[in-house]
Amino acid sequence: MEERDQKLITDKEILELALKMEREGQAFYERLSQHIKDSTVKNFVRQMHKEEIQHEKLFRIMLETKDEKPYGWEDKKELHDFISEYFKTDIYPPLEDILPEDAKFETLQKAVDFAMEAEMVSAEFYSILGGFCDNFEAKTALLLLEKAERDHVKEVLAIKDKLLKQK
Repeated sequence: MEERDQKLITDKEILELALKMEREGQAFYERLSQHIKDSTVKNFVRQMHKEEIQHEKLFRIMLETKDEKPYGWEDKKELHDFISEYFKTDIYPPLEDILPEDAKFETLQKAVDFAMEAEMVSAEFYSILGGFCDNFEAKTALLLLEKAERDHVKEVLAIKDKLLKQK
């Protein structure tokens, strides 16, 4: 029992992981928007940036109220094991690594592919957190976040289609 208690991840640590993901998403979309010329695509990427900011605000609220409303993650060894073994928050690559200043179509498409993958990872993470969550309000918020991230995947696919047509 002692070994289990000292190794489990806390609600605070899980919320901080989610905050880190959202902040990295914000930075990624902000930098990506600087490389896009098409105004429709650029506006979409800027909207994604704004949505990541809103997601961060929600996790900040959850972090501030975690003591009043426990989420139930701290007792879930399966969740701890999953996060420790498989989960990475650095799902957005440094844009400089994939988009040089004179971004060509292929590198821009690669950035959009990264965005799509990152949104899928976020959706899955929120789904898993919701599955292990004992707090009804938080479970509902995570379900909404999961849906938003899955919607982002569809929207990013639409952007990718638009980019392919411009080729």
